[in-house]
Amino acid sequence: MMRTILAVILPAVLAGSVCAEPRLRVTGQTMGTYYAVTIDSPGNELTEDGLRVLVETRLKQINEQMSTWDDASDISRFNRSASVEWQPVGSDFVNVVQEALRIFRLSDGAFDPTVAPLIDLWGFGKAPRPVSVPTRLQVSEVLKRVGMQDVEVRTDPPAVRKRRPDVQLNLSAIAKGYAVDAVADVLAQAGHDSFMVDIGGETRAGAAKSDGTPWKVGIEAADASAALDRSRPLRIVRLTEMALATSGDYRNFFQADGITYSHTIDPVTGYPVKNPPASVSVLAPSCMTADGLATALMVLGPERGLELARREGVSVLFQLRQADGTIELVGSGRLAGEAKTAGPIDRQVSETVRGRSSEWWVVFTAAGVVFLLAVTGMAVGVMLNRRAITGSCGGLAALPGSDGRSACELCSVPREDCVNEQLRKKMQAAAAGETSEDDS
Repeated sequence: MMRTILAVILPAVLAGSVCAEPRLRVTGQTMGTYYAVTIDSPGNELTEDGLRVLVETRLKQINEQMSTWDDASDISRFNRSASVEWQPVGSDFVNVVQEALRIFRLSDGAFDPTVAPLIDLWGFGKAPRPVSVPTRLQVSEVLKRVGMQDVEVRTDPPAVRKRRPDVQLNLSAIAKGYAVDAVADVLAQAGHDSFMVDIGGETRAGAAKSDGTPWKVGIEAADASAALDRSRPLRIVRLTEMALATSGDYRNFFQADGITYSHTIDPVTGYPVKNPPASVSVLAPSCMTADGLATALMVLGPERGLELARREGVSVLFQLRQADGTIELVGSGRLAGEAKTAGPIDRQVSETVRGRSSEWWVVFTAAGVVFLLAVTGMAVGVMLNRRAITGSCGGLAALPGSDGRSACELCSVPREDCVNEQLRKKMQAAAAGETSEDDS
């Protein structure tokens, strides 16, 4: 409600005082989620349709190679095959598998795109959720089919192969990040350096906007603060030539026998991670790298995860659940400052509530000013013998209520333009009577 009021009042107060730089934005669906691409100062040569074609053509190429929901994709053919020979694939597929292998080795197996059978076993994949928790024997058997060390890749000609015929890949934990990078590269090649690309929350920003300001991306709050208002980000990160990706377990889990099982599966043990971070956000030049690392750090946890982040020179922000139900923030690099200024989430919630109280005062004050201006304008209009005064009956006054009528019952605009049909007819009838009397 507050956002609605602000959206109506502030433009009415500020209209004409601010002239924003032109931007071009397109949105759509891809990879089972949304995409949103914004270009700052696109110029006259690029239209919305042109931008959409540019973006969706590139996304289609990537989906044709890495979508597990497309039976004809490169990854689906690779997963169905029992061959241990080289299988030709697209260059995008190779690029992603190469980076996946690098992060797999970097994280000591915490990031493993062959973990799909375990994800299915625990009920977080395509297979229905099991009635009971998998047994140790079931986990042990499925673990035999997991291991990125059984996948090889070559670039010329682009191909992949498996050492075990039952190995399968699922690149969903890194492919969205790659798609963000790929779209960003297409935009840069087309001469558009200032942009924001967002696919399912994985984001990359280009150069600063034309006014010199950076792009802003929100990090979503988990648990307590999210329950208060998920639309309010925990932190706003300013991005220029940088990517931000977040992985979290607070939306996908199940409970059995009083135990909560998260969708964060440790590929080494075969079991869901105990007490995983609520979420991990990673800041890196490549969104593909940030995407893959965010998943790896969910498994590694804060101690080993921070060590890896410092070693790789990337910034991370952990949201960690505490025993008392609060969430503590721990970060490194650029995001270390975000953690230091935050404190536990329960304090953040209190700050949010207090902040809202002050925001309501701003809202009511602005509403009062607009109302007084509107009433004054209408009064002057009446005194001037129904002469219309520009803006005296617009904005809030012209908005119809639940009954379809305008809130402005003392409209000073010409009667033909009145938005209240009943009132308009009365005024027209009265005017007709006045005219007849004058004629007689």
